[in-house]
Amino acid sequence: MRICVIGSGAVGITHVDTIAKTPGYELAGIADPAPATGEVAARYGTRPYADYRDLIEAEKPRGAVIAAPNALHLPIGRDFLEAGIPILVEKPVANTVAEGMELAAISEATGVPVLVGHHRRHHPAIRKARELIAAGALGRLANVSITYDLMKPADYFDAAWRRQAGVGGPLLINAIHEIDLLRFTVGTVTEVMALSSSGIRGFEVEDTAAVILRFANGALATLALSDTACGPWSWDLGSGDVPRFPRHDVVSHMFAGTEAGLTLPRLELWRHQGSRAWTTPMAPEAVDYVERDPFLAQLEHFAAVIDGREAPVIDAREASLNLAVMQAIETSIRSGEKVPVTEP
Repeated sequence: MRICVIGSGAVGITHVDTIAKTPGYELAGIADPAPATGEVAARYGTRPYADYRDLIEAEKPRGAVIAAPNALHLPIGRDFLEAGIPILVEKPVANTVAEGMELAAISEATGVPVLVGHHRRHHPAIRKARELIAAGALGRLANVSITYDLMKPADYFDAAWRRQAGVGGPLLINAIHEIDLLRFTVGTVTEVMALSSSGIRGFEVEDTAAVILRFANGALATLALSDTACGPWSWDLGSGDVPRFPRHDVVSHMFAGTEAGLTLPRLELWRHQGSRAWTTPMAPEAVDYVERDPFLAQLEHFAAVIDGREAPVIDAREASLNLAVMQAIETSIRSGEKVPVTEP
């Protein structure tokens, strides 16, 4: 199956590498106006294009991965969908809820599917955690605590859009993954309250934030994140699912219920060894699952979507619900108040 990639940045290269090394797939060109695109294409034995529209005409791929800056997801996605080519568009699906819903409308009007690159939905540990929570292994879920700390180097911000509010920043770029993980494992978010700071880097966009989320089932979650903090406590540095990040044996997600607790990415179920009381010792139980590269699993699912064998595990409409939560978070930061989540 011939699949092209639009965007030759870090995430684009992850997709390029996954396609190139997987039997049964062919890299049908890379499009990006950046000067380094030719070098990247040569390394992977494919053709570079400065304009993705030239790639559409010349390569006629079966599918396209869109890993361009967020603001370009809608216009690029529209062109591929109207050409009849299914797309895997990186998260966030767009810059705004309105743009995400417009992409969903185009997909529905053309009948051409959109899969959104929330790759954690394909991670076996997260899928297992979802199963355990749904099956009641934790009892009634009360609380979720998530930490996302890491240090992005200065040259990461050479791209001006990463310094702009409403486009870059750890909330839209990184926390969108956590929002999707929470919606995937816990359920509907109904209300949020949040604070942010740009006091360390001094950019227009935040570098640190803290969020409280309320769910329809009554559970609460806290998310503390910073991209200017030295610490291994994040999914990216604990899971090992992105090769460019060193893996650390740490916990970044903690789910606590009335019967048991659960950690991620170290998938451990914690139970009291006797009565459920704070004076009774607890012990961890490792939960078995088969490790698998979530980007490979996502690629195989995308192929099934292209062939019409499977519906997207998360399409543009579903991914826009993540942006609705993010929009409420941004409103809360500006107002200093609790904000209900309004779904489109």
